[in-house]
Amino acid sequence: MYKSGDLVHTNIKGANAPANNNKMSPKPRFMRSPSPVGLGRSSFSSIRERDSDLAQTFTSSKISSYSSHNLKHLAHEVAVSDEPSTPTSPLSTPSTTGDVIPSDSNMLLLPSQHGAVEFDLKARENDLAQSLARSLAWLNTGSAMESQVDASSVIDLTDTVMNDVEDVKLTKSKQPFETLPIEIFRMIVDHLILDTPPNGIDRRNVDLMSLLVTSSSVHDKTLEALYRRVIVPHSRNFQKFFTQLEAHATRGEWVRRLDFSHFSPVSLFATASARAAAKNLTAETLLRCLNMTPNLQEFLVQDYLDGDIDENVIRKLLVGLPRLAALDLCGSSSVQFRNAFAAIAASEGADSTDSTWPQKLGIQRLSLHKCITLPSTVFEFLLPKLNRLTHLDLAGTRVTDEALMSIPTTARISHLNLAKCSLLTADGVINFLTNHPAVNRDTLVFLSLGCDASTFQLLEVEDVSRLLPILPKTLKSLSLKGSKMNESHLPHLREQAAHLEELALGRGLSLDDVGTIVHIGQESAEEKVNNDPTPLPHELRYLDLSDIDVENFNLASLLIDGLLLGQKTWPLEVIEVSDSVFKRVAKSNTALHRMSWRQSEIGSRSWLVRGSPRPSVTSGRGRSSLPGSVCTRGTFAMENGSRKWKMGAQSWGMRKIPVAHAKVGGMYGSYMFGRKL
Repeated sequence: MYKSGDLVHTNIKGANAPANNNKMSPKPRFMRSPSPVGLGRSSFSSIRERDSDLAQTFTSSKISSYSSHNLKHLAHEVAVSDEPSTPTSPLSTPSTTGDVIPSDSNMLLLPSQHGAVEFDLKARENDLAQSLARSLAWLNTGSAMESQVDASSVIDLTDTVMNDVEDVKLTKSKQPFETLPIEIFRMIVDHLILDTPPNGIDRRNVDLMSLLVTSSSVHDKTLEALYRRVIVPHSRNFQKFFTQLEAHATRGEWVRRLDFSHFSPVSLFATASARAAAKNLTAETLLRCLNMTPNLQEFLVQDYLDGDIDENVIRKLLVGLPRLAALDLCGSSSVQFRNAFAAIAASEGADSTDSTWPQKLGIQRLSLHKCITLPSTVFEFLLPKLNRLTHLDLAGTRVTDEALMSIPTTARISHLNLAKCSLLTADGVINFLTNHPAVNRDTLVFLSLGCDASTFQLLEVEDVSRLLPILPKTLKSLSLKGSKMNESHLPHLREQAAHLEELALGRGLSLDDVGTIVHIGQESAEEKVNNDPTPLPHELRYLDLSDIDVENFNLASLLIDGLLLGQKTWPLEVIEVSDSVFKRVAKSNTALHRMSWRQSEIGSRSWLVRGSPRPSVTSGRGRSSLPGSVCTRGTFAMENGSRKWKMGAQSWGMRKIPVAHAKVGGMYGSYMFGRKL
């Protein structure tokens, strides 16, 4: 029996969610499969944001929903069909070639009935269409009463009193929903499309599958919606999708996004040799797939696929897809991937007249996050061609100062991640942020210069002093983690806090120093001496204090005096701390709950979060004596953490820049919220 491997992380480390004990039995077609209570649909082998009103709550799938011991259920998952066929028993294995109806869409049958009853699928589709038509008829409110009168008239035709009435002629007409323009229909259907795949028991996009059989006009529009954003969680799913493109070339023109962020090669095959023998997803089939999707706009992969990205695939992505705007190669670091990219860079350098490489590429959002093996020549080759660049994630790469300065001046960068780039220098980065038109025209919203001080430090005290005054007021997220700071930086940090929503601080500050940033009206000693004006109220929602070690983290001030947890620090709602501080706070959980805060952790990261997950009991003095289910603190109500600049993410403190608007899940969830720098 399948057991869910989902763990919900909201309180103390290792807190387990209730296991999902749903038995795998055939379900009636078009009935939504129940999700695990409180978890929503879990994405495969991933970290994803939990559907909750509480901040910083995640779901971690420790056991694959598509694990090899579930292959008999995976065999039921087939490509979307637009042609009716007679369904077979749910226990039979469908063909993966041609158009077939998913076999898990049969009605619920007793074991003795399998193979003995045949369904008239066409009649069933007509029944559903008529039912939907009757429901949609009420959309036309002006004729609602007329519809009732007409219906009663049809029934009374059998009465002798109505013998002289002419026979009513039934005419075929479309309902208002069917006549909607394709643009409006797409806006409606977008709310039904899943950005994260369900677990191995549930069918994907069950709502859209139901729409397929309502009418021919709705069917055609819905089928296009199913192919616009394709999520590939395993190689067999890709093989079925690839088969459909080969059989119906038009469908390839509908594809706008290919998302492999949930992909894992171990979900179907125990060994790499078994996967290679199956040849479901290889560099050859991936290239052929890209050739059949000429209108592709977003291509998202991660390290599980880096072995299948060869020189031909990279060339196709860069110059063979003119509409490609977003390219994410997060975590790709295999030898094959490195050699392929290096060969392309070397070939252009050897022949500057090579016509296959234009001087300008259409990619606007590029992520090479943690592509740690790529040589510097790749960035010197690629970055000068990105004249329309807006999002650039080079965290952990070998990018150089020269490569950064080679970015075209026509670029307008809003998101820039240079965390742990060990070949960069402080002078080079400050010069780039000060003088380069791509970042100094008030377009920058997200900037990460974080580093691990134990291995590499980018910014010294003097460098931070030069950097803070030049930062634009458009910034919403700033990471200076790993840099060296002191009290002289507090006035500038206070100014930045007036517009920042996320701030990651470096080493050298105490908890009392941090308090001067988030407390309204509280001044540092230096500000009092200089008679500086009272700073503006801050906008911070997230503070990263993980660089403050446990010796400098005054827990008495935190938990007893409420230095950072009181109402005066609002709207601050998430504080990231180190593992050692997190463990010490866990010993004083009662005091934390009295302040209406809680602990949350996922992967290697830990937070203190405003708001509590259990029902509250209010004492006579108006203070919560127990944590509350409503995310409130006093008279303040918690808000949704989603922002336009987060592109689908709701939690605070993301380490990776998203390049496509989507819910967080899969390996991208791990890179965003589950890992340290």
